[in-house]
Amino acid sequence: MLDSLLRRVREPQLPDTARVLLLCRISDQYWAQRTDSAAAYADRALRLARRIGYRHGEGEALNRQGAALRESNLARALELFQASLHLARTTHDVPLQAQNLRSIGIIYVYLRDRQVGLSYYFQALRLGQQLGDEQRQVVDLSNIGLAYDLYNQLDSAWYYQQQAYTLARRIHSPTNYILYGLAQEARKEGRVAEALEYYRRSIGESRRLRHLRSLNFAYVGLAALYQQQGRADSSIYYARLGYQAAQTNGFLRGVLNASIVLTKEFTRRGPIDSAFKYQGRMLVMKDTLFGQEKVMRLQSLDYRERQRAQQAAAAQQELRARYQRYALLGGVAVLLGLVGLLAWHQRQQQRINAALQASLVELKQTQAQLVQREKMAFLGELTAGVAHELQNPLGFVKQFAAAGTDLLAAINGQQRLTGDGALDREILDGLKENLLSISQHGQRATAIIRGMLDHARTGRAPRQPTDLNALAAEQLSLAYEGLRQQFPDFAARQHLDLAPELPALPVAAQDLGRALLNLCTNAFYATRQRQQTAPPDYLPAVTVRTRPLPGGGAEIQVQDNGIGMSPAVRAQVFEAFFTTKPVGEGTGLGLALSHDIVTTGHGGTLTLHSEEGVGTTFTITLPGAA
Repeated sequence: MLDSLLRRVREPQLPDTARVLLLCRISDQYWAQRTDSAAAYADRALRLARRIGYRHGEGEALNRQGAALRESNLARALELFQASLHLARTTHDVPLQAQNLRSIGIIYVYLRDRQVGLSYYFQALRLGQQLGDEQRQVVDLSNIGLAYDLYNQLDSAWYYQQQAYTLARRIHSPTNYILYGLAQEARKEGRVAEALEYYRRSIGESRRLRHLRSLNFAYVGLAALYQQQGRADSSIYYARLGYQAAQTNGFLRGVLNASIVLTKEFTRRGPIDSAFKYQGRMLVMKDTLFGQEKVMRLQSLDYRERQRAQQAAAAQQELRARYQRYALLGGVAVLLGLVGLLAWHQRQQQRINAALQASLVELKQTQAQLVQREKMAFLGELTAGVAHELQNPLGFVKQFAAAGTDLLAAINGQQRLTGDGALDREILDGLKENLLSISQHGQRATAIIRGMLDHARTGRAPRQPTDLNALAAEQLSLAYEGLRQQFPDFAARQHLDLAPELPALPVAAQDLGRALLNLCTNAFYATRQRQQTAPPDYLPAVTVRTRPLPGGGAEIQVQDNGIGMSPAVRAQVFEAFFTTKPVGEGTGLGLALSHDIVTTGHGGTLTLHSEEGVGTTFTITLPGAA
């Protein structure tokens, strides 16, 4: 098919408009084989379309350019898709609108933005249904199924893939991607024989179509299945085939997925140099796809798109206001003698305008909060990725330090000294101290990574009605026992002042419990610090109290009679990595994590009141159920 298209595009009598569309079809064919060739034909189509003023062809070419760049430059691809979508809407080109909605949805699914990505997918599906284009519906249904598989909603993924498969078989459309999606659901649900059959069918169809991208997906999925079964040789074999297919196509995300499987297998069974090789490829792909500059540019593009949508809405509102003014002038001309009625109408209009202004202010605030939450969610994903990547080298550091310490201890114990024995022992003792320092700092880095992972996971747990009194009492007890394990000679008085009428609020109990545990642990630590310099009659005490708030909310206080905080400490206490504890006793993430859980995760507030030498009170307020 590709050869015939290449012959046709060289025909001199072919009209320029048809040549533009033919160049776009050639780009589509190359997209499944080599993205650099796909980009080159898309560029030719765009230049020709602009030269002859062919708006539809320009939009099609912009979409193909975005598809070719999607794996290497997400920000530029999103910019091209948005430009093509804007052009399609301007020219009322519904099929092109559907194509770009699908393309933009793919980018947001890549970024793990489930709500936005699925929203674009379903918009594309609705347009395909309106057009009666069943081929387009097959692709959109399969994309929705793959998105739900990515979020591990297997029932929904299976439902949409089955719909896509049934429709594709009826209209004799390719099923290579659909078979891969069905295999994924079967593998994750433990239906091994069924998964193997679907993967092999997807591989066979992808080979016949010379579709290297779907071939990569099927190979890597099959490698993951063999990895689950502990069949390392088969897993490595198919992961390498997937790696080669993606590398030939220029499919960077496919190279990344294959490298992840290969790194895991070679780390487990060796050789270690192969593990390092594929780990290096994995890190390069992650940096290429999600580098800091590209993330910042994506956020900027998203902000500009939202700003353009807001400006369009404002322009529509201005147009409506202008029509209202014209109608008012016509009414004044007709009802010139009814001065009293006009005055009454004017007062009503003022009240309506005031209400609209208030609504507009509230809408802008809500939009700003949504934008901020989306940015924080994406940065949380990046933080989690960085933290996971740091864990392996830190594990090696700690293991080598521990091994070195054991070896030096063995040397010292066996008295294997030469020359000046005292000098040799002094050198060995110094080396042992250095290795112990490496281990200590490695453990602190591990604690920081654990805090970063906790910070990235906040806000994901489901909310359920929770007894806040029981949760607060449990966390107070856990915090006290935790500090007692660290400092066995420490003792303090625990006091609970819990309101029996406190309502059960829908909260993420695990996240909120983590926040309360951090606050209670800090409170006991502060009392212990004061106890070390206080008179003998000083008795450490921590109080947890609750009370209901008007409107169905709740307030939780954690109060201590510890050392208190200075104004300088209070100003930074909720900043990440800020701590006043000695090295090894704190990471500086506890209070920052607690503040994020309460404010971002639950829409509440976390405040403090503290006096040096008197104590500190943290106050959590949670809103009532909506």
